[in-house]
Amino acid sequence: MCRVRMRFSKTGSLRFIGHLDFLRVFQQTIRRAGLPAAFSQGFNPHLQISFALPLPLGMESVNDYADLTLTEELSPAEIVEKLNAVAPSGLLVKAAYAAENKAASVVSVADYILNIPVISPEEILQQDKIIIAKKTKKGIKDTDIRPDILSLELQGSAVLMRLSAGSSRFLNPVTVAELIAVEGEKPSVANISRIELYQENENGKIITL
Repeated sequence: MCRVRMRFSKTGSLRFIGHLDFLRVFQQTIRRAGLPAAFSQGFNPHLQISFALPLPLGMESVNDYADLTLTEELSPAEIVEKLNAVAPSGLLVKAAYAAENKAASVVSVADYILNIPVISPEEILQQDKIIIAKKTKKGIKDTDIRPDILSLELQGSAVLMRLSAGSSRFLNPVTVAELIAVEGEKPSVANISRIELYQENENGKIITL
């Protein structure tokens, strides 16, 4: 058995299907590619595949990640070639490599591109606290989200937003978009693309998955 991490993009019409439906699309692609995928045990066996961080409905991703367990080793080039040969429009596998951990358990930071008119990001970054009503497992709670806004950087007419992500801390990019949008703009996931996911290494440095 070996765990392989696949880096892929999800664009076009695939952005309009939810995570569970996209999971089925990916599973079908793996089966059609003939990869030696491992299955779970029990009455309802399923492919041993997991995603780093599910995308909201309507959002595109430039670099996304999924872990797949194989029963035998294949070369990264062969995995990529086989998957892309049968993948539907909007799914492009860019790379495959051995995974030393589970992406879903280590992802901690995400980069997003926001494409709407905004105020100066400095107005947000200069604030010590940003309190919002945030839904938690214990209900609605006033939460300071400023520590989860790691950076906001103007890139031409767009903004690169680096935010906390993952199971321990997650900041919805639409929430931040609403804070920096100019008056009259109503940001949504359609205005946002997720472009990269990161983890922390043993030295606390942010690195890609």
